[in-house]
Amino acid sequence: MNELKEIRIDSGVLVLDGHRVISPVIPRTYKDIDNDILVKGEAMIDGAVYSRKLEIENGPLTICGALYCNSSCSSNPNNRNKLFFHRAVASSGRIELYDEGDKYFGADINAQVVGLKNAVVAANIFASEIILENCVVLGGVFAGKNLKATNSVIGTFNAPFAEINQQIYMLYPSVFTVEPLKVNDGAKLINISLADWGSLMLGKEEDPLSGAIIVDPENDCQTTTLEDQTLWQSYSVAGKVLTADLMDLRKLRNHFILSTASLQEQLVKSYELGKTADGKDLVLDLETVGQFFRDILSGKTVPRTLDGTISFEELKNHYTEI
Repeated sequence: MNELKEIRIDSGVLVLDGHRVISPVIPRTYKDIDNDILVKGEAMIDGAVYSRKLEIENGPLTICGALYCNSSCSSNPNNRNKLFFHRAVASSGRIELYDEGDKYFGADINAQVVGLKNAVVAANIFASEIILENCVVLGGVFAGKNLKATNSVIGTFNAPFAEINQQIYMLYPSVFTVEPLKVNDGAKLINISLADWGSLMLGKEEDPLSGAIIVDPENDCQTTTLEDQTLWQSYSVAGKVLTADLMDLRKLRNHFILSTASLQEQLVKSYELGKTADGKDLVLDLETVGQFFRDILSGKTVPRTLDGTISFEELKNHYTEI
């Protein structure tokens, strides 16, 4: 790629195609505030970026610093190349990346409207309206108005109104809404907080007490009235799983896997999970963990189902040992 150490924008649009920008792309005068960025081909920006509008016609694109788009950030639906945003991404308007390429976000996303497809987010999403399709969000999804999720893995979510399609996997025990959760035909809410991620990633046998739990939106819902009379619906498995008392949760290494991937941009070194079944070292990073959860979404990796059958003798022996 051609290196650009100094940016001069005469036409109001910075066009990147086979360029690496060494310096930050930020306004120097008030006239630069309305500058746009158009990415036509492979590009990399080492520093922070400010633009009125960022349009991605084709990738791959890597932005190492924080990104702020005053108006919008969008992509060509035909793009199939990787987009990697290492730091926070924000906009006063819309962030809509519905192309077929893989997308990675190393920090929070914040905008009025966030729409993502085939994205892996290390942290959280904050927006009034959020639309997710085939996405993995390791943190929380917090919508001020509406959330629509299709075939995605989400740490947790909180929204006045939420609609789910196909299969939605939860990484934490609970999710929250104000209105009752809208579950479209065939949709399932599945909690995998007690699945044995480590063994699944390494291709080894899962802990017999681990597994995925299907959440029943009707029977597993708890309604709470706040002081201001607002009703909140909580969909949780926290109070129904006795096997959690019998498990050594540290052996699952779920928290380690989640923390390593979500904090990748802050860690000074990489961490390994162990050796896979074929003897290879598995390095934990956002792409590796993201691909693991994508394999669950596609059905390539299937966690065992937690049946929750426990004998009183097992409980008695466990608490006797304690």
